[in-house]
Amino acid sequence: MLSTPTVGQFRKASSSSPQQACVMVYRDDQRTLIWDDKLAATVDTPHVPPGQCLSFDHEQFEVIQEAIRAGEPVSRFLVINRRFDGLYEFSADAECSASAGDARLYFDHREFMAFVDAVEQHEFAQSVFV
Repeated sequence: MLSTPTVGQFRKASSSSPQQACVMVYRDDQRTLIWDDKLAATVDTPHVPPGQCLSFDHEQFEVIQEAIRAGEPVSRFLVINRRFDGLYEFSADAECSASAGDARLYFDHREFMAFVDAVEQHEFAQSVFV
């Protein structure tokens, strides 16, 4: 069984201030989790509930990052929709929803752009988490 990471084991973009809500990423030797730290207020343990995360294997997350770095829409594994209210909604695509989970995460433009910048700067490379 996979361990449940703590809030402190997730990383966010270096361009984010400590008080700023962000797209949070956790990587271990088996998977990559994406979480919204605004949900921390709903967590009554130091561990992040798996149902609040999107879970990808490392190859899937690399495909996601490669698309972002190329300036292309993410078209596999992760669905990023800009909603009518301006928020970016992250969810798993149909191809991997059974393994990635059914969480829906919402980020404002600043949070989303900080995530994109961090991906472009390789801040979420697997080697950073070792």
